[in-house]
Amino acid sequence: MLTIGGNQDCTGNADPAVTVTGDLIGQIQRAALNAHIVHMGYPRIVSDQPCVTADFDTLNYLADYIRDKQKAQVDELKRSGTKVAFADPVPTFKGHGICDSNEKPGTNTCLSLESFHPKNDGTTGYAKVTDQELADIGYKGD
Repeated sequence: MLTIGGNQDCTGNADPAVTVTGDLIGQIQRAALNAHIVHMGYPRIVSDQPCVTADFDTLNYLADYIRDKQKAQVDELKRSGTKVAFADPVPTFKGHGICDSNEKPGTNTCLSLESFHPKNDGTTGYAKVTDQELADIGYKGD
């Protein structure tokens, strides 16, 4: 498993980050022709019903925006012959965002680019999404 990215800000770095990720997926595919690549998207980290006064709508918009760009990129890579799938964590995390009673991402008291990281339930949620996507593409660990 390889993790890259994260902690991009919302000042225009999302699009270049998606492009860089696509380039890296292409490099991995060329170096490891039998690789099964799963690109994990970002969840919406905040409840649809915010509990504090903050512009959380922007965070959810950004999560949706990046997810849609990543999914489109994966679709384009697949059309070009790259063996890649997209895993969307949004359904798994729905009802578990910040301000929900059972939040999976965690937050520090001070909101910053490094404030949001998954709690144990969140990492378990990511693992379930990954396992399901691997099963969906027929990966059996060979």
